[in-house]
Amino acid sequence: MVELENHSDSNEERIDIKSLIIKLSSYWYYFILSTAICLFVSLGYNRYTRPVFSVSGTILIEDEKNQPDQVIEIVDIISGDANLENQKQILKTYHLAEITIKKLNLGVSYFKHGSIQTVNQYKHSPFNVNFDSTHLQLASVEFFLTPIKNNKFSLSFECEDQNTYNLQTELKNNKLQASLKRKEIYNFGDTIETDYYSFIIEKTEFFTDKSIEEETEYSFLLHSLNNLASKYTKSLKIETAAKDGTVLRLTMEGHTHKKIVDYLNTLAELYILQGLDHKNMTATNTLYFISNQIQETKDTLHLIENKLKEFKEKNPTLDVYDKDYGTFFQKQKTEGNVSEYQVHLSYYKELLSYLQNSYATGGIVSPTSVGISNPELNSLISQFITLNSEKNDLEVSQKVTKAHPKYQAVLSKISFTKQSIIENLKNLIASTNSAKRELEKRINDFDKEIDQLPESEKEYVQLKREFMQAERIVNYLIIKKQEIQVAREGVVSDHMILDQAGLDNMSTIPISPKGKLNLFFAFLVGLCIPVIVISLKDFFNETISSKSDLTKITKIPIIGVIGNSDTANNLVVLGNPKSVISESFRSLRTNIQYLASDKKNKVITMTSSVGSEGKTFCSSNLALIMATAGYKTILIGSDLRKPKIHEDFNINNSSGLSSYLINKSRLSDIVNKTDTENLSVIPSGPVPPNPSELLNSERMKKLISELKKTYEYIILDTPPAGLVTDSVITMKLSDINLYVVRHNYTKKSMLNIINHLHDSEQVKNINIIINDYIISSASYGYGYGYGYGSGYGYYE
Repeated sequence: MVELENHSDSNEERIDIKSLIIKLSSYWYYFILSTAICLFVSLGYNRYTRPVFSVSGTILIEDEKNQPDQVIEIVDIISGDANLENQKQILKTYHLAEITIKKLNLGVSYFKHGSIQTVNQYKHSPFNVNFDSTHLQLASVEFFLTPIKNNKFSLSFECEDQNTYNLQTELKNNKLQASLKRKEIYNFGDTIETDYYSFIIEKTEFFTDKSIEEETEYSFLLHSLNNLASKYTKSLKIETAAKDGTVLRLTMEGHTHKKIVDYLNTLAELYILQGLDHKNMTATNTLYFISNQIQETKDTLHLIENKLKEFKEKNPTLDVYDKDYGTFFQKQKTEGNVSEYQVHLSYYKELLSYLQNSYATGGIVSPTSVGISNPELNSLISQFITLNSEKNDLEVSQKVTKAHPKYQAVLSKISFTKQSIIENLKNLIASTNSAKRELEKRINDFDKEIDQLPESEKEYVQLKREFMQAERIVNYLIIKKQEIQVAREGVVSDHMILDQAGLDNMSTIPISPKGKLNLFFAFLVGLCIPVIVISLKDFFNETISSKSDLTKITKIPIIGVIGNSDTANNLVVLGNPKSVISESFRSLRTNIQYLASDKKNKVITMTSSVGSEGKTFCSSNLALIMATAGYKTILIGSDLRKPKIHEDFNINNSSGLSSYLINKSRLSDIVNKTDTENLSVIPSGPVPPNPSELLNSERMKKLISELKKTYEYIILDTPPAGLVTDSVITMKLSDINLYVVRHNYTKKSMLNIINHLHDSEQVKNINIIINDYIISSASYGYGYGYGYGSGYGYYE
């Protein structure tokens, strides 16, 4: 038996979920269609979107010196401080990006244009463009090339107010601007030249006849070096691979995997070589300085050697040449120390002169390379070189001008450091001169003692002393030179490449579009779209679409549910007694028997909110199902405004309820027997001018009383309660009132009328019938074979 009460609140959520699932499942074909479309779009996006690759490589930054302890550290100054942030800035300098771009010949890009996708032809271009570096060119203008037969090609481009570009200075020429639109035919190998460009296009090994047959369109683009370097430096991401570590990870994203791999690897190699060049520059300067000192000292040694030879020729009988005079050897040792001081003084003075006349660092020689151990001077020179490198990087950068506070701050630091070095050198020169004078004073004392010797021996001692002193200096400098040469050959970079870019196979998998993820999201979206559309449709839907809609807006019990009928005959119970709808009316009959159980003869009023909700259909079939069960039943067409029952039962409507109420017909004249046993019908009769008054008359009450004597069920088919008051009058005369709600048709707001009648207790025993209930929400319609049209006619 269909439940007679509304669902309890405790079950409401469960029933809502269940009904939602049932409702959504009825739209299964929408889900399939939506999912198929979304997957198709996702597949197209994955297929035709240019993939984006992410490539990474790692560099180890070492801050320890790599020379052995026994080797002179000629790179102390150059190594400097391997601060990670400083190294990051060096790797992102425009200068390093520019030399990388030049080495890889990335200044020109080649593209192949398909029907949907454009592909970069890096290292696979079927042609090569050789630009004349002595001629102005059009940079950032795309030239389109289509190969045609007989070694020819079509070249076209378009530009407006485009500045020309100087390949030698790598700067724009604002004086000559181009506004052109060209399409010409050329031969491969021809010089293509105007005032704005000059280049030659030649075939490469990748050129095939297939390009001609398919008329494939290509293009090439000359880049401005500054703009291209800016693009690459912005794309390069540098981060520390591990916390507190000194490994830097270089990452770059782009459409061409091979190009990114080559750029990152070349950038890392040039970065390493740049550090080595920086170190070797100091070693070279030091060797140049020592070589000059050796040559000068050798010249002096040669002169002294000639003097000794001449002395021996003049004094062949002197046999005390090598007499061990203690004073002479002490003087010789002291003079060796003076020579070292002299080398130091030469270094200090030369460095001082260099700093006072230049801000550059290319000519600075390491103090340790000439035997000077002064940590303070080493630190100052190292700091001076680092600051100058930072200044050079800022000058290359396009983001920082010379008026920028950061650039001015670096200049201030350089000036301060330079002044500190100059002051330090002046102090060292003064202290070294003082120490040298002390030693020279001692030498003078030794000279006085030597003066006591005979004249010939004294001259020999003097020459011998000078020769040994020069020889000592030469040997000292030669040893230093050899040590520096050995050290320079062993110099390696403080940094090394740990992982080259592109070794990880994962880098060949695009990060965008993510094929599997896109398909997964497309599948989800395909499922969500119908859910959202159906939910929005239900949200804005004002009609009754489920039992739960009724239970939320009314407390009136639902007594029965009648399904949808697609037959033209309204009397479905008579035409198909075994159908599902017939069973629905039998269930309704059973439920009605429990209503007004104290009444032997029951009066039933059938009404609704508006027309086309099926009250006549329900009242006619309910009467039939009662009669077939053996109950004496009479159906009264109480709709005096728009008669309809007589059409379904094929009865003459010339006399009926209206004629009886105005006392023009007798009861026996208006009661019509039907072909169904136990069922009689009273038609509405002619349409009267005052239906409400007639229904509310004493004669109507008398009619009901008379009929109760004969019939067990008296069913009144009345007009809609939402339009006129006729049905309210008959509802007060009834024992059972049935209110028809049509599924997916009756609006929720229409229930306000019956709710008011129920709550105010103007009428009693009100129950709801859901009519035209469609199990599948996807179907729609009302197939009872009748209708009220767009309005309700008489009631409007």
